[in-house]
Amino acid sequence: MELKNRREVRILIAKTGKSLRGFSLMIGVSQPYLSQILSGKQKPSATVAYKIAKGLNLDIEDIFLTRMIDITVNV
Repeated sequence: MELKNRREVRILIAKTGKSLRGFSLMIGVSQPYLSQILSGKQKPSATVAYKIAKGLNLDIEDIFLTRMIDITVNV
């Protein structure tokens, strides 16, 4: 997963009234790891993406590019 718009997510975090450190503590993710995600150096796990989205009161699809996998089986 990767962020649709890293700058927009930084702005959304600022709008929570918390610093990056404060937001990372609130959602239970280390500040260095969150910084790496926001800078595009690291891709978050689904769990961390969920924590970021929920911390911003959003759905994962609102801020992350998600990939759908077709699991249909042709018989």
